[in-house]
Amino acid sequence: MTNNINVFVLWANGRHKEAEILSAIKEHFEILQTYEILWNSKYFTRNLSRFYGKKHPNAFRKKKLCGTGAFLVICVNDPNPQIQNQKNLNLTSIKHRCRQILGGNYLHASDYKTEAEENLLLLTGLSPSELPQTPHSQALQPIVLHQDLIGTPAWESETQLLSFISKIPQIKFKAPNTIKCQDITQTARLLNAKRKLLSLSPNNYKVAINNQYHQLTLKQI
Repeated sequence: MTNNINVFVLWANGRHKEAEILSAIKEHFEILQTYEILWNSKYFTRNLSRFYGKKHPNAFRKKKLCGTGAFLVICVNDPNPQIQNQKNLNLTSIKHRCRQILGGNYLHASDYKTEAEENLLLLTGLSPSELPQTPHSQALQPIVLHQDLIGTPAWESETQLLSFISKIPQIKFKAPNTIKCQDITQTARLLNAKRKLLSLSPNNYKVAINNQYHQLTLKQI
């Protein structure tokens, strides 16, 4: 039974230590699935900015640190999470250990359950319940994805956007094109939505769907 989904990202510049990192993770967690993801170099900074919630100058520096090659996503289950102030202390411990092995900040690890779900959704488009039921013996054979964050640079269709929205906890879609959420800034980042310039309302945003802009209204619950 999956109790606590967590996500590690081993960036390209840290993959020379991949075997050691996977070994350290396996000591404490059940590896459910791995992905090898390659982002389009044209959108790499934009992807990082959206993934971390950083402004572009910070994302650009992060890109230089991470490297722009294929990176590894490791989805794990923690059967005995140690939660304190909503953080899983097991994750914090292994994250620090892995960064010591790497000699730098070449590894991302989700600190919170909600962050792990958000990371997984952005990177793969999947919710935790949709992870492939991969036998343990095959979990280290990565599924290869050549794609950017879901919705970058634009959503493929309204159906894809609505499916993505349905997997985000604590937000609700109300027709026509209104989203109720707890954090407007965070929701806009997740949906790759931009505030409409010169709009009379600060709640008016736009999203690109198949290279055309569509209006969204984001309202705080």
